[in-house]
Amino acid sequence: MKYLMVSTYPPEKCGIGTYAYQMVKFLRNGGNVVDVISLEGNGGDFTLNLKGGANLLKILKYTIFYDKVIIQYHESFYYEEYNRKNLFRILCTHLSFYLTFLLLRKKLEVIVHEFPRTHRHSTARFLETIKWRLCPKLVFHTQKEVDDFKHYYFDLTGKNYELRAPNAYFYKFRDIPQSQARQELGIPSNAVVFLCIGFIQPHKGYDRAVREFQNINNKRMYLYVVGSIRIEWDIYASYLQELKSMAAKNLQIHIEEKFLSDEDFDTWITASDVILIPYREIWSSGVLGRAKLFNKKVIASNVGGLAEQLEDNDILFNTDEELRKIFEDFSEKLRTSYL
Repeated sequence: MKYLMVSTYPPEKCGIGTYAYQMVKFLRNGGNVVDVISLEGNGGDFTLNLKGGANLLKILKYTIFYDKVIIQYHESFYYEEYNRKNLFRILCTHLSFYLTFLLLRKKLEVIVHEFPRTHRHSTARFLETIKWRLCPKLVFHTQKEVDDFKHYYFDLTGKNYELRAPNAYFYKFRDIPQSQARQELGIPSNAVVFLCIGFIQPHKGYDRAVREFQNINNKRMYLYVVGSIRIEWDIYASYLQELKSMAAKNLQIHIEEKFLSDEDFDTWITASDVILIPYREIWSSGVLGRAKLFNKKVIASNVGGLAEQLEDNDILFNTDEELRKIFEDFSEKLRTSYL
């Protein structure tokens, strides 16, 4: 088959782009032809700006050459900011989706990485509802997202939709022994490493992990927060500085500010023992999906659809106090085993 993928795409720093990249490789390995419309940068076969107004319609002149079209959907890729000045252009974007969905109804699927859950007024919600009703096929990552969709829009009974695991197309960019990964990264060989990894933003809740780890006095336990600021906004820079200030109070806590290549990302996951997902808000997690690819234990907050991604040996927490107790339990078990 001939596929057309519409998405952000590497080298653009975007988790959805990395997801699309792995999906493209999976499809190509299956003998399919896959071309990519990149929304930013120059990583795809074609580069188009589809954001705002009727720009989405630009893809139509490409789609006639393909058997299947896949749109990786996040509102920010296609819509401008909701304000009075942009109302007409936002309406044009909605109409563009309506037309695209109608014209491509026999060969289109939309992978929904996030959909709007709040609207400033009923008209916006009405326009969104029409769009999703016209969409030929919807793909979600978790049942929680499906339930939320039903709550905000309409029941999906009879609608063509699919649940697809967020790590369905994941593969290892690098596969080395933990000892080698730790040697490369300068991590003690006998350490028990808790890892928060990814773009550093307030909603990721890394401060929760740092704050609750501060009072843990166990020389074998290390917490690493590794990642970079995706967008140079003041609020993100202040958040990073807050993390560094808190980490300075405990020598077992390390903040590693750096942009991670896919290979670097997998090296850090390999070096770790436990992946921490202390997010305040998320619908599904690619980081959690990669943790499972490497058979790592996960500690995750009970938000969005994270609970559905966990396995029996993982730990789910609801409050910061519960997270602190989890760290304390780990510390006590390590002291017992060490003795």
